Amino acid sequence: MSTTFATWSDWVESGEWADGSDSAMPMLPSLAADVMSLAIDPDVSVARIARVIAKDQVLATRVLRLANSAYCAPMQEVTTVNDAIVRMGTGPVRNVVLAVCFTSRLQGANVYGPQGRELMDHSIGTAYLARLVAERLGQDADEAFMCGLLHDMGKLLLLKLARDFIKFGVPTPSSQEIETVCRERHAEIGARLLRQWQLPEALESPVRYHHDPAASQTHSHESAVSYMAKRLGHRYGFGGAAGEG
Repeated sequence: MSTTFATWSDWVESGEWADGSDSAMPMLPSLAADVMSLAIDPDVSVARIARVIAKDQVLATRVLRLANSAYCAPMQEVTTVNDAIVRMGTGPVRNVVLAVCFTSRLQGANVYGPQGRELMDHSIGTAYLARLVAERLGQDADEAFMCGLLHDMGKLLLLKLARDFIKFGVPTPSSQEIETVCRERHAEIGARLLRQWQLPEALESPVRYHHDPAASQTHSHESAVSYMAKRLGHRYGFGGAAGEG
């Protein structure tokens, strides 16, 4: 850190963490082995690899970032994994998958702490519920799935930042401090991360406003779908109880 911060909350508030957050986001190690075995199959279909990629927030965002990068010279922004694979081809996508998996396997199993598995279960459940809600409303179901998958990305990042903060030789943030910051700031932090990764606003805005869709000025309908799916996810037991953030 270039500046000394008294607490972890102050560091999060400062935004100084943003410089290194990209490379610090591994996928859950428990998923890496399964995804890696699929990625090395030269005959894997687009549909099958898309289904697997769409189960992990970090992996899905990496694929979307590459599809929207200057390398792919996009004429139109890509917001779904299926479209990203079609644009790039399975070869480059497999390379991304393998790179992320190998990196994740080298990370400690406790990067996200005991909450990692629960957060992932909630995100996957919310993603599928968002798809169902979007289909009922006549909206883009694949895009809604991605918004649901990424809606709590800020929580994963904040859990990782809490672990990173310890490396600076300062007092470890308390569980209460981490819980409070995650509850109050995760939507804003998640949206900031997606913006830093240069993902489309159609994904960023629903992440930022999945607790308050009426506040979204550009994608209120998509944000509302994420909000509804999140509430349904908690209600039906996809990672946490009803009413949680």
